[in-house]
Amino acid sequence: MSKAVFPMTVLAMAGTLLLSACGGDDTTIAPISGPSPAPVPVVPVASTLKVDFNAGIDGWTLGTADHFEDDKPEAVSSEWKALPAPLKGKGYYIASTNRSDDVLTYVKHQYGGYVPGAKYALTFEMTYATDAGSACFGVGGSRGSSIYMIVAASADEPKTVQDSDKRYHLNLDRGNQSQSGKQGKVLGIQGDESLKCEGGVWASQTRKSDEAIELQADKDGKFWIVLGTDSGYEADNAFYLQGATVNVKPL
Repeated sequence: MSKAVFPMTVLAMAGTLLLSACGGDDTTIAPISGPSPAPVPVVPVASTLKVDFNAGIDGWTLGTADHFEDDKPEAVSSEWKALPAPLKGKGYYIASTNRSDDVLTYVKHQYGGYVPGAKYALTFEMTYATDAGSACFGVGGSRGSSIYMIVAASADEPKTVQDSDKRYHLNLDRGNQSQSGKQGKVLGIQGDESLKCEGGVWASQTRKSDEAIELQADKDGKFWIVLGTDSGYEADNAFYLQGATVNVKPL
């Protein structure tokens, strides 16, 4: 039987077709063109921000304000430590000595995950430990009734700045002592009515306010919150922040 003989041109054409089928050339196929899908709009939703100082204090920073250089608070300290008996767990211990009749002691933290540029209304609930009774007397007031538990919130970072009269203050409209401001609210007094004036016995207390702080998240969808005290009591004070709940609602 005689063998079939294929001309070289036929073999060359077959090789070319084979390479083409296997992607052996530089030919590219243009994608099918069409309109781009419309971006999905991001809608802000209500959420709850939980702060638990039993789990740690990472990311929180301490500051003071509402004083001059010559009467700034002394012995200012903070640390994460065990709560005093009979309380269990850990808290954010904050202490200072007020040498004027007014000092703001605060901690701050930035939170994200919100819609950039969206407007929100924030309401706060704060839990802390104190050994201050509420119906007592003291220098410039009492430790229980002249120290106010305060909160604040802003897209801009809260900072202590010095104004033209050399007084240090927070760069937010926090208000002052018992008075709330646009960016800060008073939740109540520090003292617990069940405690005695001599101190030494600790109890947890929760303060809250339904008066909202309105803000606009920054370009990265972040904002800052502030927790602390505003004091008219001219002596030593210490307390433990245990946690906070922040209800965040879109406007």
